[in-house]
Amino acid sequence: MHGECLSCCGFRWQQIHRLSKHSHSCFITTTMAPVFHQHSTGEEVAKAFPSRVEGKTFVITGTSVGGIGAATAVAFAHSKPKTLFLTGRTQSKTEPVIAEIKKISPTTKTVFVELDLADQDSVRRAAKIVLDGGDAEVIHGLINNAGVMATPYEKTKQGIEVQFGTNHIGHFLWTKLLLPRVLAAGPHGRVVNLGSMAYVMSDVNLDDITWSDGKTYHPWRAYGSSKVAVMLFNVHLSALLKGKGVQAFAVQPGMPQTPLYAHTQDPESKSSFAEAYKVIQERWAGKENPSGDAAEDEKTLETAASTLVYAALSPDLDDKSGTFLRNCEPFTLAPYATDPKNAEKLWKLSEELVGEKFDI
Repeated sequence: MHGECLSCCGFRWQQIHRLSKHSHSCFITTTMAPVFHQHSTGEEVAKAFPSRVEGKTFVITGTSVGGIGAATAVAFAHSKPKTLFLTGRTQSKTEPVIAEIKKISPTTKTVFVELDLADQDSVRRAAKIVLDGGDAEVIHGLINNAGVMATPYEKTKQGIEVQFGTNHIGHFLWTKLLLPRVLAAGPHGRVVNLGSMAYVMSDVNLDDITWSDGKTYHPWRAYGSSKVAVMLFNVHLSALLKGKGVQAFAVQPGMPQTPLYAHTQDPESKSSFAEAYKVIQERWAGKENPSGDAAEDEKTLETAASTLVYAALSPDLDDKSGTFLRNCEPFTLAPYATDPKNAEKLWKLSEELVGEKFDI
């Protein structure tokens, strides 16, 4: 039903031109901080900030082999973290990742935690395992990476449309439960949320998150809507965290091939990429598409991990909570994806859907 760890999608209705390997710079500062770009790897970023990794604890959702979460975990391993919590629905899909981490950093403890973000009961069980196991008294980085993309209409165990329920609501509850341990890591605790340029496919209709019980559902519009929710969640989370020593960021990792592209392979399906382009063309006809150039999102798994790792570690971001990052640099989103009133409205709706207040 679900996949784990999607990172998509920098769509633009235009011919895609490859850019020069050296045509992008990333967040250059006057202090000559390391410069990263579209083709930087997660390993390169992690090695640039060893003091922010060594001896630290990170929790990453969606770490199945072949995904961005796995590449992110492996990148961290190069700077010797104390503990890496790797989550997923199937342990066997994460075992190769754990083996690779052990080769790179034998002293790093890896803990697999079974987690299905489409089931709030599973989220609570998994959070309890993390909190009670003795290895996460402090969480230095919470990486909300897992997700699903362009799936047929389906509901979570709690009756929520599955893309909204997995990509946003599951991580909303997960973050709520683990945030006290991230706050304990101040002043450099980080929450990293996986956004997507696919947000241009749809706004989020908070008055009809069921898509009229599936009657108006479109796989790509629902995916885009779920990613708008992720962006808005990041906006309100960062506002509530102000002055508390924890920074929150949303990122666009790029477009590597991952297992979550499974639903896009049938050219006749509403989940096909041809259909995705059609949705974008219809939505932005006669207007400038705010997603930018799709060529900037061409990535391998290793380069896709770089912006997640950068968001989790870079000192350049210490006073920039709430920023959306693409290729390791700030990227301006369309106003509907950063509207503070909608962000607060979404937060309250999310509290209702999980049955818990998320106070900070």
